[in-house]
Amino acid sequence: MKQDMIGEARRVPQIMCFLKLIAVFAAFGHLHSGAAQKPSTLEDKQFYAKAKKEELLRAFSVEKNCQVAKNVILFVGDGMGLPIITASRIFKGQQAGKPGEETYLNFEKFPHLGLMRTYCVDRQVPDSGCTATALLTGVNGLFMTVGLDAHGKLQDCVRTMRNNQHFPTSIMTHAQRAGKRTGIVTTTRVTHATTAAAFAHTPSRQWESDTHIPEPAAAKCSDISRQLIETEPGRNFNVVLGGGSHNFLPIASGGSRNDSRNLINEWQQNSAQLGRKSRFVTSRNDLLDAARNRSTEFLLGLFHNSHMEFVGDKDAKKSEEPSLGEMTEAAIQILDNKNGFVLLVEGGRIDHALHNNNAKRAILELLAFEEAIDRALKLTKTQETLIIVASDHSHVMSVNGYPKRGNPILGIAGIQPHYKLPYTTLMFANGVGYNYALNSTHVSWRNVTGVKTHDIDFRQQAATFQPEGGETHGGEDVPAYAIGPWAHLVNGVHDLAYIGHVTQFAACLGDYSNTCTGNLLDFSTRSRRLKKC
Repeated sequence: MKQDMIGEARRVPQIMCFLKLIAVFAAFGHLHSGAAQKPSTLEDKQFYAKAKKEELLRAFSVEKNCQVAKNVILFVGDGMGLPIITASRIFKGQQAGKPGEETYLNFEKFPHLGLMRTYCVDRQVPDSGCTATALLTGVNGLFMTVGLDAHGKLQDCVRTMRNNQHFPTSIMTHAQRAGKRTGIVTTTRVTHATTAAAFAHTPSRQWESDTHIPEPAAAKCSDISRQLIETEPGRNFNVVLGGGSHNFLPIASGGSRNDSRNLINEWQQNSAQLGRKSRFVTSRNDLLDAARNRSTEFLLGLFHNSHMEFVGDKDAKKSEEPSLGEMTEAAIQILDNKNGFVLLVEGGRIDHALHNNNAKRAILELLAFEEAIDRALKLTKTQETLIIVASDHSHVMSVNGYPKRGNPILGIAGIQPHYKLPYTTLMFANGVGYNYALNSTHVSWRNVTGVKTHDIDFRQQAATFQPEGGETHGGEDVPAYAIGPWAHLVNGVHDLAYIGHVTQFAACLGDYSNTCTGNLLDFSTRSRRLKKC
């Protein structure tokens, strides 16, 4: 190890030269508009020699944690590809009066990082149903389905139920059988694709209520809301927080259900019959009160009839909706116990904003997601809690042009040479931001000169048309960041399903439930594996 460190140290001058070269090219930009911020410190040779040596030393000091994970928290930034991470990092820094490019999001400081491939079993570019199935069960799923493997068929209830022996099992089921508490938190409807994969099996992620299931399938397949209330593991969740109350209520009560059932009342009645210390809340104040009340063991919170409000649209003084950070903190306070817990937290509306070519709303959602991660880090112990921050897929946004260092990330990148029209730093390959006009001989595009591109409602430009909300996902790999027990397994390039196995392995759940004895691996090659660890 010492020789390795010496070898690395000898390569530091070469690394410094390389980083200096990158800095020169990053600072270069002849196409620029807007007031760029300059670094407060001259980023010269001495700056990089000091800063990057410190980074190397931090990397050397990272130790592997091979303890059993008492707790597992999986943070999923829906649609959080590298472009929106980059844009959010820069925006965060610029809001603090810095150039922005040097800024870090808190999870970017996690010691371990890997890249995850995102395809479905049957699609090159995925939806959130198949990818969430991979993350939560360790089995790659089918496009637009939830909790099914390759034996399922989209919107085919009969075939799906006939093959129910092939249903992949969620980590939530494994955790409950091991005596752990479990929960889901989201800014979307709690029956939406990502959180649904934690508890449901359905041939269509759109079947959130019985209203959405066509006949005759409605008589044979349970909708996602029913599965949350009626079957394992959903009915045993200690915490369910998010939006989507209308899927649980009959039409007569302002809901969407045709069967006239009030699933919220049923949840409350079932809890009472089981003697559970439970509570149903619909406002921020009630949520915070329930979290302070240590006797609450089961909590259902529905704060909107559909998805919760975008952060950028909330009136902080008037809104009765809690933030994602507040929901995360409340969940951890209720879940924390001697046997540990498994928690899924989704920043779901990052995805929705990107589907509308609306970068600023997406950035604000991602920064709220970061704040939730910060709360989790403060409330848990790294030694016993595995935290993975992952994405389920990317989007077709890009960070482009040659803007100068510190140029506003929501601003103009430069002027395209042929038409002499400005273009923004953030752009999309497709979406509603497509704004071209066709005459008899030419295609012309929108002139954004003088337009407030930093406005909350501004739609970034798109190269090809998709209808409102129809910007597509991207198919490239997405990052996963990890800290805590067995976090070092999150490295290299894998399928998303790999994360489902890492979480189960780290906590000795599911297929790995017999691989732990105390804090040791109980494989036949246990001693050799421990030496490697």
